[in-house]
Amino acid sequence: MKKPEVYTFDSKPDLRGNLTYLEELKSIPFEIKRVYWLYDLPEQQVRGDHAHKTGEQVIVAIKGKVEVLLESKKGDLFNCTLDKADKALYIPPMWWGRMIFRKDTIMIGLASDEFDENDYIRKRSEFK
Repeated sequence: MKKPEVYTFDSKPDLRGNLTYLEELKSIPFEIKRVYWLYDLPEQQVRGDHAHKTGEQVIVAIKGKVEVLLESKKGDLFNCTLDKADKALYIPPMWWGRMIFRKDTIMIGLASDEFDENDYIRKRSEFK
């Protein structure tokens, strides 16, 4: 079973600011099929609370802070705080994910698959 992993993307800081980038299949382990973003979130907003059967994701807090709590079917735990635009979290299939957002966080997600409701496990009882 694949495990979650924290990535640090390459950055090019200079006097004008920071440029952070990723290159498909070099920076992340899959071809990107979908990009989504979350924004205008209130303080302590909870998102996620589901797992993917086959889908993989990489998430980045472009601005703000998000606490990510992951659990495998075996009960392995992986917790991570995303609070830098060059720090990303890889979430493999079959890890239950819960995210707790700070106010005004902007998060971008990169997914290995197009949206398919059948890939989601939304009931915790079906996951365990």
